Amino acid sequence: MYLIFQNLTNTKSLKKSKQPFRTLVVIGSGGHTAEMLRLMNSMNKLKFMPRLYLLADTDTTSRNRVENDENGLDWSIAIIPRSRHVNQSYLTSIFSTIYAIFITVPTVISFKPDLVLCNGPGTCVPVCLVAFIMKLFHYADTSIIFVESICRVKSLSLTGKLMYFIADLIIVQWPELRKKYGHRVKYLDEGLNS
Repeated sequence: MYLIFQNLTNTKSLKKSKQPFRTLVVIGSGGHTAEMLRLMNSMNKLKFMPRLYLLADTDTTSRNRVENDENGLDWSIAIIPRSRHVNQSYLTSIFSTIYAIFITVPTVISFKPDLVLCNGPGTCVPVCLVAFIMKLFHYADTSIIFVESICRVKSLSLTGKLMYFIADLIIVQWPELRKKYGHRVKYLDEGLNS
């Protein structure tokens, strides 16, 4: 996808860097999985490898979909704890998110991605926090790209609002969101028309 590739090649150190880009793909669940797999299928996978797909431990359906959908070379799957379960209170989700962060740290550090590509639910928050901290401490020059769900028309999701502060790029699928959130947000068609 043009916006993703443009963001990567405009990053100072990655511009001089080799290709392909080590890509960590966070898979949500349900419709989020479908959106992410559709995005991955539109990309030239030879430019984004190795690919590590991270899935929540309770999401067996998405694992099957990734395994059926991925036909490229050099990819794998890792399982992490879900940071927030459906209908879980925000208070208790603080503790489950902290737990998920600690479990996620070794996976993200050992993979050392050039790109974290994510969408959807809170599963991506611990992954992106770890990648962001790695970037802060100059351990890795990781670009974090969050793709907001197509169903978000008037405002970013809670995950999108959190990612606004740590993602390098947020891609939205409705022009109203681009206008509302400013320069860190790109409308999907902007990259296609540039």
